[in-house]
Amino acid sequence: MALAALPYVGFGALILYCRMNTALDLNNQMEITPLMRKALHVHFWYFIACPIMIEVFLDAVPGLNYIVGTMPPATTNGRHFLQCLAAENFFVTSVSLGFILNQSSVPRWALMTPFAQLAWNLKNHLSWFFIHLAPEGRMPFAFADMVLIW
Repeated sequence: MALAALPYVGFGALILYCRMNTALDLNNQMEITPLMRKALHVHFWYFIACPIMIEVFLDAVPGLNYIVGTMPPATTNGRHFLQCLAAENFFVTSVSLGFILNQSSVPRWALMTPFAQLAWNLKNHLSWFFIHLAPEGRMPFAFADMVLIW
């Protein structure tokens, strides 16, 4: 699906742009401004909670079938596999964000993790809400996620 290529193309273009512009060198230090810190905190706390919700409490979240759609049966290896991978990705990103939050400045390349996450999130929002690729229709969760992130 061409939509899956969108984050790769967009993120690749961002990296090329930074490499061609010496003022945006990926090794340059960037101050973590108060606004950046607030945005990083929102993502950090959200991402800290997600692995536990995904792996431990997925079936206990009230209304989950409404906000994201029907869950596959808990007795399948496929669901277990996807839960583990999703939780892992949230955990790894939260660790990265935690390290960034403990710094007053970071090399520009350190901010590529949150930028990459945002690129993939944009693709997800298009798929979940705007382009109607979700098999069960629009996902109400997508709207809440967009409000929180964008």
